[in-house]
Amino acid sequence: MSRALNVGVIGAGVMGYNHIRVLLGMENVKLVAISDSNKETLDKVSNTFSVPNKYISYKDMISKHNLDVVLIAVPTAKHKQITLDCIKKGIDVFVEKPISATVAEAKEMIDAADKHKKLLVVGHIERFNPVVTQIKKFIDEGMLGDIYLVNTVRAGPYPKRIKDVGVLIDLAIHDIDIISYLIGEIKQVYSQLILSEKVSIYCKSLFKIGADINGSSEFSWVSPKRVRTINIYGTKGVLEGNYQEQTLKFYENSESGQMTNGLDYYKSVFLSGNISSGKIIEYPIKKEEPLKLELEHLMECVRKNKKPLMDNPWEALRALEIALLMLESGIQRKPVSVE
Repeated sequence: MSRALNVGVIGAGVMGYNHIRVLLGMENVKLVAISDSNKETLDKVSNTFSVPNKYISYKDMISKHNLDVVLIAVPTAKHKQITLDCIKKGIDVFVEKPISATVAEAKEMIDAADKHKKLLVVGHIERFNPVVTQIKKFIDEGMLGDIYLVNTVRAGPYPKRIKDVGVLIDLAIHDIDIISYLIGEIKQVYSQLILSEKVSIYCKSLFKIGADINGSSEFSWVSPKRVRTINIYGTKGVLEGNYQEQTLKFYENSESGQMTNGLDYYKSVFLSGNISSGKIIEYPIKKEEPLKLELEHLMECVRKNKKPLMDNPWEALRALEIALLMLESGIQRKPVSVE
């Protein structure tokens, strides 16, 4: 058996708390220390989990312990400097999404990881949702045929813990990443916003993926109900996924409704009225905590020097760029192209 990995957590708020909880249940992983600039939070969490070492200053923590990997779960504005300090100490880094507050900061983080040959993994947790894993498998197998439309909704009440970013940077990042991972990169966006004190609290965005795929996403902090859904439309049917409930349904087009000429959809099927629900199949999904799967995968990659599923921090940077362009489009009230 290989030695246990020495792990530190910086940030003991909501996400940091969950990281600590999951880490303590993992084999061959040793949670050495935690850090939080808020002493009350630090004391409460360290007492709850009996963490042996706690620090107000993360710099003290990374200097005093020989850590293999650090998990960073702090406000977005602090991501860059903490990441740089850890990488320069020779520590692999996992940082919660978004990668940073600005594109320039993200590039600086990525360049530092490349220079020091350290892992920089961004916590795009939905890639580890069993629903996404199954959807990707089905798409790769051709179940949907040619995809022509995707709709996502990610909504819920305003999270009081978030002070430094709006709904686009907090929520849209997830769906932008998953759309890119499953289908392709967004090339043009057109958004409508609701702002509160210059911070986005609601966004409805229309977008194009290449020439033939349309999409829409809704991101909301004004919903009393928490919603996390994705619908992907193809020539052979529709996949309906619920991230939160971890359910997945396939609405199969009837035989007459299945298109044989790809995206000649509008002429050959829709206008002739041949779309039919056909069979409705609900696929059993083994319900698992995405964070647990994500951290198990991370530790395996650190231990074996493997490429992680989120193997390119440039993908995290791209998701940030597109979220910022959605914001720009909403402010300018016009479509914006993604270069």
